Amino acid sequence: MNTCAIGVTRDVRKSTMQVIDTVRELRSECLRRRESLTARVLPVPLAALRSWSMTEDGSLAHETGRFFRIVGARDLSDPRQPLEQPLIEQQEIGMLCLFVTQFDGEFHGLITFKFEPGTPDGIEVAPSVQATRSNYESVHGGNRVAAAEIALSDDVCALADAVQREQESWFLGKVNRNRIILLDADTAADMARTVPESRWVPMPVLLEAALESRLLNMDLRSVLSMWPLEATAAQSGPCLLTTGPGQPVTGPRPTAQDREPTSLNPRLVSLDRLSHWQIAESIEHRQRRFFSIVGCRVEGQDREVTSWDQPLLAPAGPGQCTLLIRPGLEGPELLVSERVRIGSVRGPSLEARFQRGDIADHATESRRRSMVAEASGLARCHEIHSAVHAEEGGRFRGAVSVYQLGLFADAPEGQLPGRWISLKEVERLVQGGDRLSVELRTCLTMIKGLLTIGALKP
Repeated sequence: MNTCAIGVTRDVRKSTMQVIDTVRELRSECLRRRESLTARVLPVPLAALRSWSMTEDGSLAHETGRFFRIVGARDLSDPRQPLEQPLIEQQEIGMLCLFVTQFDGEFHGLITFKFEPGTPDGIEVAPSVQATRSNYESVHGGNRVAAAEIALSDDVCALADAVQREQESWFLGKVNRNRIILLDADTAADMARTVPESRWVPMPVLLEAALESRLLNMDLRSVLSMWPLEATAAQSGPCLLTTGPGQPVTGPRPTAQDREPTSLNPRLVSLDRLSHWQIAESIEHRQRRFFSIVGCRVEGQDREVTSWDQPLLAPAGPGQCTLLIRPGLEGPELLVSERVRIGSVRGPSLEARFQRGDIADHATESRRRSMVAEASGLARCHEIHSAVHAEEGGRFRGAVSVYQLGLFADAPEGQLPGRWISLKEVERLVQGGDRLSVELRTCLTMIKGLLTIGALKP
């Protein structure tokens, strides 16, 4: 465990740094950059994608064999509900890192404004470093990723450091390394000049911004979920943080009613052997359900390279994630379930009890019952906080989810499906990594935003 005695280090002089002090200023700056965005994202048939082609095994892959590929997956573990679909396979572990430092005793994080081709608004607020391994190793032959060497270094003060999972209904076991690194005054001053389009933002402002719609990108929300609870509640002024890289934890195990029966090792098949999917200019479900795989060409953007082609996963509709929260003896408790999805090759993930990839999906009796239970639970909440967040804009096109935090004034009467787990236990799990779904991590960041503004008692 790293111990970071922040109070005895020399503070950065705020007057020498570019700082955004409020959520309103952060949104205003982001909107200004969106309005001046010159990048164009053009639809391209999959067969016309530069540097991408179908391989002998029937997957859609980059000519270098790097970045990611689109594969066919088939899960026959439940004969009553066989499942087959395309998945994004990205074996590389990317880096998501937020640099933090102190101004006059107040924590600040170094954010950037990042364009992604699939982000609905083009640009969102991103962490200090956000890069796949192929990108920071410059496989594309373009510019290097700024500050990647510090983000990857072991010789740093890491307040948080863990591998975290991403959408297992769309990815085949994809994970990224999430880090929060504390910088000293001199390094922080240099870093703001090294990382382009960057600004320092107070950590309470970043957490509060997670309650705003379509502002913080998914990767920043993921990293912020690991911002320590002890720092969330800390007052300004010198303090001592003892949080460091978490150790793997086991946590609660699922019961039969919590599990969704899919295998942990789907069989990979050629894309053209998926019986309910068709390949033309895109890959689509024959009933136009779930999602499609589409091609795009990006031009005129100042990234590591100025133009590139790639496939994107385009959902059929917005997703939904509702987390119910009740007061408990040791603080807030969250209603969750552990689930196994077709891309869950690393074991069950802890999710919000009410979570679905399509907000309007009521195709099965179990989903209809879940929607009724969700509505019943929300109707009994005394307070509901909602936000619409975009998901991974580097792999998905226009993917957004409606997030709702429903707060009970007292312990709800009657039995709700799922299990209650304390916020402290969820905090322990997120610090250990590799257990929480990316959607639950967004909810956790929003919870820390509520704690920051005093809308939820710790």
